Parts: sequence; C-alpha cells; structure tokens
Amino acid sequence: MEMKEIHANASYKVLTVSLAKGEEMPRHYATSDACLVIREGKGMLKLQEREVVLEAGATLVIPANEPHSLQIQENFAATVILAAGAQINFLTSQPSGSESG
Repeated sequence: MEMKEIHANASYKVLTVSLAKGEEMPRHYATSDACLVIREGKGMLKLQEREVVLEAGATLVIPANEPHSLQIQENFAATVILAAGAQINFLTSQPSGSESG
C-alpha cells in the first residue's frame, strides 16, 4: 500500500492511494468526511453495515469517523480528498492514533 499527500491548503488535502491486487487496507477511519475518486482497479470497501464495490470511475463519500477496510481485487488507485486537518487512524496493524498522509 502506498499513500501520499499530493496537495494541501488551508481548506483541504488530496492524497493518492495505490494498492496491488490481493492487498488489504486495514480497518481505519478519517476524522473528516473522505471523498474517494477511483482512478483504476477494483476493490471491496467494507463499512460497518454494508459493502460497496469500488471500480474505476466511481466516487463515494465516507462519513467522518466511520470505520472501514478495503480488499483489493485488481490493482487499485484512488484519489482521496479530506479536510485540511484530518487524520487517518488505523484500528488494526498499526498503533492507534497513527496518521498516514
């Protein structure tokens, strides 16, 4: 998994996220709403009460503080837009309170 901040200003920040087929992004949440734009590939987003297939061209808003994970079915790339001060906190596989981005 690669996550990189590519732009930031006083209002928002933009991240790119890339994962290879078979990878999983562990359960996590963002402290602001997260707007996803899927650029390539396919993955299964697992939210608390539903699952959503993410494919190239799809967009989705994940509400702030909603835990979710992502399992990759085809090489995957997405753009994520968050509030400027937002953090991504992982619930498993990384220490609690860690920030990526």
